[in-house]
Amino acid sequence: MKKMKKIFALLIAMVMVLGMSTSVFAGKIDVQGVLDGETYTAYKILNYTNNGDAYSYYLTAAEYDANEDGTAKDGGLGDILQDAGFAFTKSADGSQYFVKNAEALTTSGVSDVAAALGADTRLPGKALAKKTATGASGRAEFSDLATGYYFITSSAGSLTALHDDNEIATVVEKNTMITDTKVVDEKSKNAQVGDVLTYTVTLTDGKGTNLEAKIIDTMSKGLTYDNNATATANGEPLTKGTDFTVTTKTLTAADVAEGADYEGQQVGATVVTYTFTADVITELEESQKIVVTYTATVNDDASIDGTVSNTEYTQYSKQETTPNTVTETLTDMTVNKTDGKDALKGAKFKLYRTDSAQNLTHVDVKLRQLTDDELTAAGVIKAADTVYYTVDPNGTNLIDM
Repeated sequence: MKKMKKIFALLIAMVMVLGMSTSVFAGKIDVQGVLDGETYTAYKILNYTNNGDAYSYYLTAAEYDANEDGTAKDGGLGDILQDAGFAFTKSADGSQYFVKNAEALTTSGVSDVAAALGADTRLPGKALAKKTATGASGRAEFSDLATGYYFITSSAGSLTALHDDNEIATVVEKNTMITDTKVVDEKSKNAQVGDVLTYTVTLTDGKGTNLEAKIIDTMSKGLTYDNNATATANGEPLTKGTDFTVTTKTLTAADVAEGADYEGQQVGATVVTYTFTADVITELEESQKIVVTYTATVNDDASIDGTVSNTEYTQYSKQETTPNTVTETLTDMTVNKTDGKDALKGAKFKLYRTDSAQNLTHVDVKLRQLTDDELTAAGVIKAADTVYYTVDPNGTNLIDM
């Protein structure tokens, strides 16, 4: 059912704004719980009249757009509404087309009608009366509406809701945002230059989502993206280049300058964007997940400040999630060899790494001497008569003594 409903970014509600007489009524629709920046549109699809004894919904002949035999023209409003479940009968003078199954369609059948309208590719092109509001204040209000039957859409998704009130129709946004998490594999703890870290980003689908979604993932300069991302949706593998795309950008000084797109971020950081198609998002049911896994290699830039970080957030429609940051501190140690009191000049040593079984593996660690500029940039106060080194696979100083 979700796939049928989500062909377009449509439809949170069908509502009736009812008047107490045949005169034009200053009605109101109040959409509550709106998502900031999304657009809510009210379409008037039927007129309403009440003579005191009975009420009717109808279209004028021009609105119905009839053929000579009284049938609705293909693509006309009457045709669209009939396909959605409305049945019409023509007035004796041919000037109006009355809905003859209104009672059924304003009770149990309204959800099916709303879903059909939301799935109709002809509807967005129709010149229906509409007003647009944006919801920065938590609600979108449509005032001074003429008496009628209204169809409300949301740019955030496609779920339906119905509230029938005599003067004020209150609709609650039921489309919900995608949520996300980001973790680094436990085996990536205590990283060193040259180590490969494994990251996993998980998106959890919301209600009514049917647009493309993007993961924006920014790695600090000390990480080199390995360009090997894989993704699944509800456990099924996704195809790179078809179901999702991956783009990368290394930030320059111009990118991070004041007023630029990445203002304040680190020069040399890598921004990786994963874009999932609307079809992939549409296929997901609420709470089903997209899981992205990739690796990044710790490079020698990481050793200067001793950490590597990775920040991710998700974009959907006009919405963005709160950023998730994962930071790893590189293995750091100080080795002092003494005779029990004084340092032993020229002391030699070897380094070993243990695995989970406590087996020892000899580690050759190459170093290079840090420059004064690098120490200053890292906030290190240089001590007198001290030489500072950083781990560097291309270094010429070897800890293997």
